[in-house]
Amino acid sequence: HVDGFRFDLASALAREFYDVDRLGSFFDTIGQDPVLSQVKLIAEPWDIGSGGYQVGNFPPGWNEWNDKYRDSVRAYWKGDEGQIGEFARRCTGSADLYEASGRKPHASINFVTAHDGFTLADLVSYNDKHNEANGEDNRDGTSHNRSWNCGAEGPTDDAAVLALRSRQKRNLMATLLLSQGVPMVLGGDELGRTQGGNNNAYCQDNEISWLDWELDAAGEAFLEFTRRLIALRRRHPVFSRRRFLQGDSATGDGLREIIWLSPDGREMTGTDWGVAFA
Repeated sequence: HVDGFRFDLASALAREFYDVDRLGSFFDTIGQDPVLSQVKLIAEPWDIGSGGYQVGNFPPGWNEWNDKYRDSVRAYWKGDEGQIGEFARRCTGSADLYEASGRKPHASINFVTAHDGFTLADLVSYNDKHNEANGEDNRDGTSHNRSWNCGAEGPTDDAAVLALRSRQKRNLMATLLLSQGVPMVLGGDELGRTQGGNNNAYCQDNEISWLDWELDAAGEAFLEFTRRLIALRRRHPVFSRRRFLQGDSATGDGLREIIWLSPDGREMTGTDWGVAFA
C-alpha cells in the first residue's frame, strides 16, 4: 500500500564515480524492477556535488521537484521585473524541461514552499531569514528567498500590510493549485503556519516548527479558500491535463488550446511579453 517514493538529493543516486549519469545503473535497476517501475518515483533532482543540479534531466518514469517553478512564481508575485515569460512557462507545466524526453506535465512537481525554507505565511512576512534560535548566528539557511514582507518585517498590526499579505498568499496558492503539473502544498501553509521567519527549522522541536490547530479568523478564511481551490482543480480536468498545451494548434471550430490575454482583453503580442513588469 505504498504509492511511491521521494528521493532526497536524488542526483547522488545517478553518480558513476563522480559524474552524474542520466542512464546510471540505479535508474536501469529501477526501470527493470517489476514493482518499483510501476510506482510513483519523485526526485529532488540535485545534490551538493559538482554537476549535481539535474532538473529536467531525469529519465522517463520519474517526476521531479521543480525549483524553477518555485523561483519563478516567487519572483513574479514579489514583483521582480522580466518574469512574465518564465512565469507562463512554469504554470503551463514546464514543457521546456520535460516534453523533449517524452514525459508528461505530471513530471513537474510544482511547489512554492517546502520543508526547507520559509512557510507561505513567512514568505510574505519577511524580507530576511531570522534563524537566530538555531545557534549559528543566523548564518545557516539560504539568504536568497525571493520573499517580500509587504511593508513590515514580521508581525504587525498594520491593516494595509495584513490585507496585502493575505492577497499575496491567495495569489501564490491559487497559482500553485491551478498550474499544470502536480501541486505540492507544504503542510500547515493552508492554516497560515509561521516559523517566525526561521527558514531552517529542522533543529527546532518546539513552537517554531509545530502546527497550531487553533485557527483565528484569518486562518479559517485561508483554509476555506484553499479548500475551494482544491475543489475547483478536481472539478475541471483542464487543470491537470495529460499532455502539454499547444498554442498553435486549433480545434475544428478554430479554437486554440490556449491564448494569453492582456489585462484589457487583447491577445498578447510580442511587445506585451517583453515588458519589464506585467
